[in-house]
Amino acid sequence: MTAQHKAKRHQVISHGKTFINDSKKVNLYKIGAQMKENKLPNIFIVGAIETALEFEGVADLLTLWSEEDEKNEKDKIISDIQDMIDACNQQETSEGIYVKFNDLDSIANNIRAFKDSLYQKAMEQGGISKLAELTGIPQPSLSRFFNSNAMPRRATVLKIAKAFKLHEIKIDDLWGNKNTNEQQGPRIAKHH
Repeated sequence: MTAQHKAKRHQVISHGKTFINDSKKVNLYKIGAQMKENKLPNIFIVGAIETALEFEGVADLLTLWSEEDEKNEKDKIISDIQDMIDACNQQETSEGIYVKFNDLDSIANNIRAFKDSLYQKAMEQGGISKLAELTGIPQPSLSRFFNSNAMPRRATVLKIAKAFKLHEIKIDDLWGNKNTNEQQGPRIAKHH
């Protein structure tokens, strides 16, 4: 991917709602057909197209995906599209949480432990490919999710929990259990 394409990819992520003309709509549907040929999940394709029809930045990411030749870059764009779908479809507003700089390592370790426990469950249930099939989250997006220490998006965790038929995901405060002096990482409840 050229530096120009990378700059364009980051630029389009910030675009807001817009009107998409009929010609661009037809192009988006063609890209959807390409995504189907590439065996991306139907639920992802539908979500991507619907979001792209409302947000030009997502439409631009779909176009970038269709023009890209390198698989690694296409996977990164798919992850960006999934992030945008989640962000654009977020119904609730959330207040920012402020943390102390000194707590960042502890938080990252707890997030890592939480994601590792989800990953282990994914391996027990048939692997990442099976999880992608069950959640409708593309495999590149799941790989990014499991390989980063970033705070997981609520929508992603809920899709994974639903796929695993978990009735409860117990997340002891990611900053540790405030009632004791010992740090406790997040835990996943067994499914019933």
